[in-house]
Amino acid sequence: MRLRMLGVSIAAAAVMAGAVAAPAQAAQSVSASSHTVSHHHWYHFGKGRTDLTLDAAAGAALTSLGVKVSPVLARVSHPAGKTVFGFTIVGNPNDGTIEHVGGLVLRAGGKCLYLTGYTIDLKRGVLSGRIDFGARADLFTIGAATPDGVTLALTAPAAALLNKTFGVIAFTRGLVIGYGNPMIRK
Repeated sequence: MRLRMLGVSIAAAAVMAGAVAAPAQAAQSVSASSHTVSHHHWYHFGKGRTDLTLDAAAGAALTSLGVKVSPVLARVSHPAGKTVFGFTIVGNPNDGTIEHVGGLVLRAGGKCLYLTGYTIDLKRGVLSGRIDFGARADLFTIGAATPDGVTLALTAPAAALLNKTFGVIAFTRGLVIGYGNPMIRK
């Protein structure tokens, strides 16, 4: 989210996260989890798109840990060597939240962790998501604006979840994983 877009989003009231994945959507996510969805199909029905640019240092750290990040019902592109995931905005952004379809799956060492159904809560300054299509948890705090969007830093519970899932101690609260840039259609 660029600062300008954040202001527009707040005024319109809402983005970066995911459609409160209903059971049917969760089932769709599971069956389509390994597929990148075409730019020309899936997310044109929504109210816009949020781009998540993976932080280069965080991406390198994930790679060094053997963790592969893949889209779930989202588009992925690589402009200028960056990894950018695009999530469709759904719901009513005027309520102060930005909800999204899709998410990411992280895989390493035979373990798999789905983080989907992102919701950006502009009032609280957090991005939450569903863990393995179940309970919702705060995953990131929303921080300062950068050219790639606002910073998304791990919450303590999200860092603990990643460490436990992948048997490491590399993830810490406040670690910037990427940058969110919501673009809401008018």
